[in-house]
Amino acid sequence: MILRFPRELVLAALTALATGCATVEPHLVPAPTIFKDDRLAFEKTVPAALQSTRLPVFFATTRAATGGPDHFGNESAPMTLGVARVRLGEQGWSWNELIASNRASSVDKPRNGAVESIEVMGRAGDDAALSDTDRAFVAAIDAQLARVRNPELVFYVHGYKVTFDEVAVQMGSFAHYLGQQATVTFQWPTGTNFWNYLLDCPRAHQYIPDIERLIALLARTKAQHINVMAYSCGSPLLAAALDRLRSRNHELDHEALQRRYRLGNVIFVASDVDLKTFASEHVQPALDLARQVIVYFSQIDRALGFSALLAGTSRLGQPDISDLTAEEIQRLASNPRFQAINVTDVRGAHEMGGMKGHGYWYANEIISTDVALSLRYPIPPANRCLTNPEGKRVWHIPNNYVDCVANRLLERYPELRR
Repeated sequence: MILRFPRELVLAALTALATGCATVEPHLVPAPTIFKDDRLAFEKTVPAALQSTRLPVFFATTRAATGGPDHFGNESAPMTLGVARVRLGEQGWSWNELIASNRASSVDKPRNGAVESIEVMGRAGDDAALSDTDRAFVAAIDAQLARVRNPELVFYVHGYKVTFDEVAVQMGSFAHYLGQQATVTFQWPTGTNFWNYLLDCPRAHQYIPDIERLIALLARTKAQHINVMAYSCGSPLLAAALDRLRSRNHELDHEALQRRYRLGNVIFVASDVDLKTFASEHVQPALDLARQVIVYFSQIDRALGFSALLAGTSRLGQPDISDLTAEEIQRLASNPRFQAINVTDVRGAHEMGGMKGHGYWYANEIISTDVALSLRYPIPPANRCLTNPEGKRVWHIPNNYVDCVANRLLERYPELRR
């Protein structure tokens, strides 16, 4: 079936995308607010051997190598595994200078970062048997896990219109804030023009089997949990990959799936996936696999507003609850391991060089605090100081959120006191 959109609608969407999605250079994201709290000194928990402005970001990519400074472009290729060596901050910065810059960072003054080198391990295996490249990849991740205090693994699937280096530096920032944590990105081919949305996101569905196999491969590491996050039109790719993984293990219950894959949090941020499809097809497989499923959404996300207009249905990241049946709503509301977090009214920036309202999870320092906590460990929402007024299943970030989180961290980990 060929979808035909009104010419005026397509032009309006493209105009908005053109004005809101300027390409940005690789940069660090602002430090989450909790890392700026005068009472806390997270850097004290980082082993001396890891106190560096350089760190590894592991990758699996279906982008073709360019052989140039961009490392990987927007042409498709078989999945390759490797590690990017990322520099955080300016050339020549010391560890102390990086820490000082974290405390002064803001969305208005992006700090530079760079991928200084790439180590390509080779092509990933394409069946259940492990290849030599697969084994080398797992061993390298395990080596990083052995060096850090928190043996959790972060796995991230990006959205469209980003470069390989941009994603590596962005997630290198989060790895740094989480104590140089082991981080893996799945990077699929996308261009850097606004119109790439109309073709790149649908084409990316061919990489769903790669994501499924990659999650199974990461389960062979020694990570205590694997916390998974997808953004924008990376979200339907992750959701479908989890569906496939669940179907492949249809005979296993939740506890057995936890033992096999150890998925902690499965996080969807600003997700460009049909709300009804997510509720009817994707939620249960994700809940079967994960300890928690977390959905961040905002009603002021302009990118998802245009996506909803083009698709004719609301998106998970900007939901219209009237799209769901009473049974679907009840299914979501009744499971305490499913969290819907409304960040619409959180004060501060909700974008950083992209569509208005679409990049809140890294641009807004309060929201990114909760994202960072969720990437570190599967903590229940009330324990993360979130509130659900009137006992509803939609959670909110309250005005006293940062102070509450700081106090709870100091109670649990007094060694963090500055």
